[in-house]
Amino acid sequence: MDASKEIATSGKRAGIIHCLTIPLHEETALLPNASIAEVVAYKEPDTIDDAPEWFLGYINWREKRVPLISFEAMSGQQVTAARKNSRIAVLNTLNGNAQLPYVGILSQGIPSLALVQEQGLEDQGTSDRPTVGAHVKLGGIEALIPNIDEIEQRLIGLNLL
Repeated sequence: MDASKEIATSGKRAGIIHCLTIPLHEETALLPNASIAEVVAYKEPDTIDDAPEWFLGYINWREKRVPLISFEAMSGQQVTAARKNSRIAVLNTLNGNAQLPYVGILSQGIPSLALVQEQGLEDQGTSDRPTVGAHVKLGGIEALIPNIDEIEQRLIGLNLL
């Protein structure tokens, strides 16, 4: 069966991962669609006193209280303020923790869809930043893959949930 018929009958093609690229301040994050619950318009979070600067506060999303982080600041870079076209990518966490089923990441622009072919993804190695699982190159664009486990553990470590 040719590739176009395979997509038409199954809705997907082997070796292709549906992803979103999430614009950060000076980098781009790449995440599979399955890890993203929804992308929503930026809303001002409810802040918490004495929280680290990477913890921006909580947003209300679908009647749930979701922590919002600045990935850049959590990764040891400078905190950037939300912009006019900022969005929040609400991610599913991975460990089934009922207290932390979702986490929001501030996006500095509108995320975009990306069809990633496994063989077209160049591994650029690991990172010295624990919040970055890997660096990759996708069609000439450098991106990072966030370490969602590390993000989840840091949020749990705040004892604010």
